[in-house]
Parts: sequence; C-alpha cells; structure tokens
Amino acid sequence: MIVAFAAALAFAAQAPRVEFHAYRVTGAAGTERVDFAGDPAAGCADRGVCGFSGSETFVPVRPDPGELATFTRTGRRIGGQAVFNGGNTTASVATAGSDATCTDALVVRRAVVTFRPAGPKVRAILHGPAGEPPVAQDAAVFATHCAGPRVGDLALAGALPSAVVPVSALRKPMILLRLAADTTFSQAGFSGHVVADVRVRLKRDRRLEQLLRASGGLLSQADLLGSSVAP
Repeated sequence: MIVAFAAALAFAAQAPRVEFHAYRVTGAAGTERVDFAGDPAAGCADRGVCGFSGSETFVPVRPDPGELATFTRTGRRIGGQAVFNGGNTTASVATAGSDATCTDALVVRRAVVTFRPAGPKVRAILHGPAGEPPVAQDAAVFATHCAGPRVGDLALAGALPSAVVPVSALRKPMILLRLAADTTFSQAGFSGHVVADVRVRLKRDRRLEQLLRASGGLLSQADLLGSSVAP
C-alpha cells in the first residue's frame, strides 16, 4: 500500500499543475456475483472446464482505520487507488454427470479500486484494470479451490464492476463510489454474467494530503491513524 501511495506522490512531483487529493476509506458494502459455465465457444475444451458451472460471490467488509485512497490528475493523465481490507468470497461449482459440488470460502486480505481516465471523467474500477501488476489488481478475490473465472479473466473481458464520476466529485468532502456491473462475458473457457453493486465511501482528508506531500508518501501507521480529518 505504501508503494502505491509513494508512486502517486512521485507522479504528482514530476508533473506540472498536478491535482492531488487524499482520502480515508470509511465504508465498503454490497455484493459482486459471477455466474458462469464452461462454454465451447470460449475454449472450455482446451482448458478442461467443459461441464463446470456455478457461481462465485465477493462481499466486502467494513474498512479498518487507516485504509487510504489517493487521486492525481495532470491534464488528461489520471491515477490513484483506494485500498481497503478486502472481504469474503464464496464459491459453489457443479460438474455435469457428478453429484459432487465444489464449495469453498476464502478471506480476501486486500481489495483495490483503481482510478483511470474515461474521457473528461474518471472511471473507478474494482480489482482492475487489466494488465496491472498484482499490487494494483487484487487477483486473489476469486482464487478459490473451485473451477471458475478469475479476476484477470474478468478484467480482460471488460466485466469488472466500475463507476464513472466527474473529476469534481472527487474534490468533495465525501464521495460514494457505486461500483456496478450487469455484464456478460466470455473468457478463459467460461461464459457468464457479472452482477455487482459495491459501494465504497471515501472521506477527503486535507491534513493527510499535506502529510503525504511532505513525506513523499512514506508515513508510519501511527501517522496514518493520527491524522485529523479536515472538511
């Protein structure tokens, strides 16, 4: 997490007329559900997943104190992330011709929302976007022991939950990101449907902005927890 915020500050330091904001992640709720089945048109035979069908669901948990977000903008260049302490994933997958059902549950240690440009606005993408390294793409969210699409597959298919907001919304004292999806996909041997309504709440912290600028993004946990929130 510190690396991500240090990178945001480095970006801010190198570019003229940079806009930089810092936030506390104060809320996360909702669900993200993926229903899927092996599909010959998606290459299930090559991947050995024909006959598998099921669902996987991610439910975020309330962020701990000290979970942070940053946003930077210079011209058309936009960056930043909201990082919070994940949630819980469950999976249930059946196999054609078998009475056995694979079920699994895991605790997701970290979830990420990444900010990217969307024309003159900002797209906030849950778990993504495609091509980001693991520190930015919380690839473990659907990494259960059961067969099924993973975060990288959904990212490549353009099926990750997202929200498009004006830049002005990210300047406000409180921001609610409604990360939604109602999207079909075909990728990695599976076709299916993603339905999501995940809400992530950010509270702007001007004192934290000052501390991050002054420190280059390297703060102790005591600094992060002790920073006061300014309107």
